[in-house]
Amino acid sequence: FAAVVDEEFSARGIARFCESLRADAAIVAEPTELRAVIASKGVLRWKIAVQGTAAHSSKPYLGVNAITHMARLVLDLEAYHHSLADRPHPLLGPATSNVGVIRGGVQVNFVPDLCEIEIDRRLLPGETVEGVLGDYQRRIDALAAAHPGFVAVMQPPMLADIPLDTAPDNPAALLAGQILADMGLDPTPCGVPFGSDASKLAQARIPSLIFGPGSIDRAHAAVEYVEIEQVLMACDFYRDFIRLFGSE
Repeated sequence: FAAVVDEEFSARGIARFCESLRADAAIVAEPTELRAVIASKGVLRWKIAVQGTAAHSSKPYLGVNAITHMARLVLDLEAYHHSLADRPHPLLGPATSNVGVIRGGVQVNFVPDLCEIEIDRRLLPGETVEGVLGDYQRRIDALAAAHPGFVAVMQPPMLADIPLDTAPDNPAALLAGQILADMGLDPTPCGVPFGSDASKLAQARIPSLIFGPGSIDRAHAAVEYVEIEQVLMACDFYRDFIRLFGSE
């Protein structure tokens, strides 16, 4: 049993824990409504800065408006983000991406010389950080070729977390399904869109599942709660998994 810090920001706790951990399986107790989760999306967050040239707004032709060029990039990315729906994962659905923050300009009578966006891209099993960043760089390069004065720089990721992709025939996944079936619960393995420490354990070559009581829809809500009945059933599952894993 372990409790680690910093799961929601940079995962320093689980990273340190994995440095010396040796295990044949792991279960991360996130809220899954008593389903055995074998797949989850990864996440990549980074900034893109569009550079312009400052000028007085009375002579805008002397400058290069970074916000105008950023608008071109954001609209181009919107089309790309819609295209992600064409390649769904069987358990997770499509990859997704969101431009969640934009900053640009100092005051209204300046031609802005800088505009930044922050992107949250959710990764599917099989996607890599390098491959995804390469997709964005190619779109930037195409815009630069089509629009003179367009200069955009991708900054290093603020967060990069790989997806969880545990094989459904892994012994831990098979045992989880067996226990759930015996409890009268749904034994079918599933996927979730949110991230957790499970992907870091899997990266350390520890087959990992996510399983726990409650719903992720209530996480970070104004009123968070977990049904007591689900907590008790989760305890039964953990007990049986610990007792049976590796016994055959």
